[in-house]
Amino acid sequence: MGNWKCKKCSVELPEKEMEISHDIPKYLGGTDLDGRSILCKKHHKNYDLIILKKCLKFVGEELSEQSDWEDICFWQKELSKQSETLKIEFRKIAGKTKEEFYG
Repeated sequence: MGNWKCKKCSVELPEKEMEISHDIPKYLGGTDLDGRSILCKKHHKNYDLIILKKCLKFVGEELSEQSDWEDICFWQKELSKQSETLKIEFRKIAGKTKEEFYG
């Protein structure tokens, strides 16, 4: 077990403090083929929340600042139930977010 480097901040941390993130979240239909990145836990959470908030905004919903893990899971499940046509748009949002996030 060695150190891994966060793709966002380049900090090296022990493997147990890192997350392997799907570039396009699985609840939007993303797969390993879409890419995966190693992120520190802070940036992994931020990346996921940015994508979720942008997708919710696209459908006229919003995640409040007081939202907890249960709210986040609820919205991820709701987005996963949407039509394939809408999920294509969500994946486009996630792809653009990936480009912006990693700059």
